[in-house]
Amino acid sequence: MKQKSLLVYPILALSLLSGCGIYNEYRYVYDDDWIDVSYDGVDQLLSDLRQPLPRGSLVVINSLVNVNDLGQNLPFGRIVSDQIASSMHQNGYRVMGMELPTEIFTKNEAGILQLPDTTKEALNNVHANALLVGTYAAGRKNVYVSLRIVDIATQNIISSTDYSIKMGPDATAMTRIPVPKEQKEQHSLTLPNN
Repeated sequence: MKQKSLLVYPILALSLLSGCGIYNEYRYVYDDDWIDVSYDGVDQLLSDLRQPLPRGSLVVINSLVNVNDLGQNLPFGRIVSDQIASSMHQNGYRVMGMELPTEIFTKNEAGILQLPDTTKEALNNVHANALLVGTYAAGRKNVYVSLRIVDIATQNIISSTDYSIKMGPDATAMTRIPVPKEQKEQHSLTLPNN
């Protein structure tokens, strides 16, 4: 009996320790690949271009917006946009960030999506060749990202890609919608005066 318990305890300890190691490794994998996934997304965009976009062209990159609220610009959208800008620059493109209206495209009288005149004028003023736009949606296990490169002259999408990022602790924190200060104060516990 003693021999059995002497054998069981080390096996139990080893399985618990290995379980912790697997759990920690699993947690780290979520956020560790984040930059690589963004860079791979840009590689996919550039390999699937439907018309030439020569190296040295100016690409304007707008911050990714939350698909559930296009007026929302959370840290997740800003940092992924910065990673995309870095990758485009490393691929030989001139890159410019520009805060464009969240509703980048509007419908004309025929119901066709197009760039508003003011946006097109701003892009033409800086001699931009293309516009890189994107959206994201946070799910329970992943954040889903969609990217598009739009040719400014024709307003056609010339490349697109979609990918997901595991919902690790960093992605969770960066996609969390902040609670307005007024709402926090309303929900705070108030103690009665004695």
